[in-house]
Amino acid sequence: MLGPVVEDAIEGIAGDRTSSASRLARVALETIALATLERPGQRDPATLAEIARRISEAQPAMAIVHNVVHMFAGLVAEGHEPMAVLRQLLEELETARERIGKTFLKIAPDRATVLTLSYSESVRACLLAAHNRGRIVRVLVMEAGPVFEGRAMAAALGREGIPVEVISDEVGPTRAAEATYVLVGADSILRDGSLVNKRGTLPLAQSAKAQEKPVYVACESLKFDARFDAVSWPAGARMQDLFDLTPGALITTVVTERGTYAPDILRTILAPARNARPPR
Repeated sequence: MLGPVVEDAIEGIAGDRTSSASRLARVALETIALATLERPGQRDPATLAEIARRISEAQPAMAIVHNVVHMFAGLVAEGHEPMAVLRQLLEELETARERIGKTFLKIAPDRATVLTLSYSESVRACLLAAHNRGRIVRVLVMEAGPVFEGRAMAAALGREGIPVEVISDEVGPTRAAEATYVLVGADSILRDGSLVNKRGTLPLAQSAKAQEKPVYVACESLKFDARFDAVSWPAGARMQDLFDLTPGALITTVVTERGTYAPDILRTILAPARNARPPR
């Protein structure tokens, strides 16, 4: 049903273990758009849904990949031109980070020492927005092995003039006592309010809770996942290697381009839902 270029692209998505969820979402959108352009006859709802399913299953743990390809399929099935839909959804992804940063300013404490881990475009946007308002004293970044994306995050923050220190994953949770708050990204927010994110997030959140420090999560609303809760989430090898699962009880607030949500509010929003569209 799919051409070799699209099949190769899906295989590449499935094998990608280093790209951020947001980047994978962009690649997924380009792949499903290519599939519709490569074979224009494949624009009936059933075929579009099948292509979306194939791409979604290449990264089953990432809600944003599932959400964007099914949104694309639904809009094209309704008669919208594929390239126009692609441009619309890519623009939504590109502008979300700046809007997340603006939302964060509504709750960001002054004169803060921030503890984070790994690399997150949304976290970076929040820190830059807060830094530009003079609200950041320094940022502590856990390096996030085995890929060590935290080192890249620290370098990016340093280029923006933000005082930053890279710390080991083992030491990270012990530094919660000196932090004003913890700020992390997300690969998915599950329907029970649980957070799927880079390995090390759970012990970091547990330490912050013990120190009575807020834990903020910054992500696009497209990462809300109405499909799974903590029990049903398809962990697999990626969970063991790269991710851990943090209960909603350890999270203070989720910051998105559409506003802020407490975990109990997310449970109310997502639990009854069974479609791919995020709350608006």
